[in-house]
Amino acid sequence: MNDLRDASSLKTSTEVLSAYVERSWRSNALRQIEKGIDFVIGKREGVHLWNLEGTKKVIDCGTAGGVHALGHRHPAVVRALRDAIDDGRDTGLWSLPNVEYLKLQDRLAALAPVKALNRSVVTLSSTTSVDVATMFAFRATGRQKILAFRHGYHGHSGFAALATGSAEEGVIDYYKLPDGYVRFFETYGDLEEADRLLTDDIAALILEPINYETFEPASKAYFEGLNRLCHARGILFVVDETRTGLGRTGCLWASQRYDIEPDMLITGKGLSGGMYPVSALMLREPIYEECMNQHNFSYISSLGGNEISCLVAGAVLDVASQESFLSHVRTISEAFGGMLSEVCRKYHNMLSLGVVHGGIFTVKVSDPETARRLYKAMYDHGVLCHSVSVIEPTVLKFLPPLILSEDQAKGIACALESAARDVLSP
Repeated sequence: MNDLRDASSLKTSTEVLSAYVERSWRSNALRQIEKGIDFVIGKREGVHLWNLEGTKKVIDCGTAGGVHALGHRHPAVVRALRDAIDDGRDTGLWSLPNVEYLKLQDRLAALAPVKALNRSVVTLSSTTSVDVATMFAFRATGRQKILAFRHGYHGHSGFAALATGSAEEGVIDYYKLPDGYVRFFETYGDLEEADRLLTDDIAALILEPINYETFEPASKAYFEGLNRLCHARGILFVVDETRTGLGRTGCLWASQRYDIEPDMLITGKGLSGGMYPVSALMLREPIYEECMNQHNFSYISSLGGNEISCLVAGAVLDVASQESFLSHVRTISEAFGGMLSEVCRKYHNMLSLGVVHGGIFTVKVSDPETARRLYKAMYDHGVLCHSVSVIEPTVLKFLPPLILSEDQAKGIACALESAARDVLSP
């Protein structure tokens, strides 16, 4: 162990990845090494990332699942964070209320997709917000079971880990977690399956408005049907907008596209602006009052809802709620979707257009191995994609910053064309 290099002396991506393999989160480094992505982030700005050594520049089309939805180091978010520190702020004391928490609660209520979501609990991560939502659902309904999508993702600890059931990312069996608190449905979009599983022992259904693996958005019939079933059976409908909220679909909330009345809504990742951790659980006032205000310590967090996080989240909401910003997302969506379609037409034996849904894009690929080769080839041509789906249909996924320009979108489309040409070469 004494022979290992001090971390402060590591200067290249390869050195950092090797150090991770030696003494840190090994699989995190090996995933990148096995993909041929020898990349550790150095400089970052807007839609771009540079490697640690400054020799490789890529367009970020993963954004950590939406953490960097406004791009990296958005000026308004950086300014809010700097102003908070310069103004003498810190994380405060959890036991003393602060006005910035109230301001953020009021702002979220004003921007909620439905007026009934007029209360919120501010946390530091979406995982924690899922935990709180689950506890609240148990208390509000008197039931102790959650229904979730097998191939969804809601977090990696606590109740959130119980609601993440995929063989690829789930850890229920790995940690021998109690499995009596969750039930999974297998097919996203199958209302009949959900109807069978939404029984009277279910406290809440937690679901994203998109299929986590394929990015396919929920149809109106499916999402609205789920909402009706839940309400008819006394089951809380919890919409997880960790990825789809804050302008990602061209609306502030994906929920606005449906005629639904969710009981709770989770926002996070992008609420941080990629600069300071913050998430929020938005919910109906009766649930909030029953769960939050009938116990003196119903939910506390040393850092959740601190002044700095609330100020940063407020700055993100200021940007994401502007109609000019949302209009830009819709405009780029149409333009970029057309560019991807043209590339797919040229390489129709390998590619076809998948999802174009605001700032969410996929390209269907003929088979998983080809998709993995495309992922690497895209990186070689300057684009870091989100991922390749692990279920059918096989898709290459793009979740770019929502500030993407048309020229930058052209750059991604050109990279896809070049990557497809490389993969087809003998």
